[in-house]
Amino acid sequence: PLPSPRCPRPSEAIFGILRDLGGPGGRSVPLPHALEVLGARGFTPAQVGAALDEYEALNVIQVNPARTRVTFV
Repeated sequence: PLPSPRCPRPSEAIFGILRDLGGPGGRSVPLPHALEVLGARGFTPAQVGAALDEYEALNVIQVNPARTRVTFV
């Protein structure tokens, strides 16, 4: 069964928030700012890390080696 649109998996919700932070046509988001926003919305660092790993593996985003910036591919 498909999850309801209002209750996405944490990684999907995190990705959606990252997209919103990027704004229209946004190509990248500063990771410290993203972590602050995501933390304020109740996501744990482990959930954020898992989401970043998952979407990086899908080649949807790239996290720079210093882990300071998320770039949409």
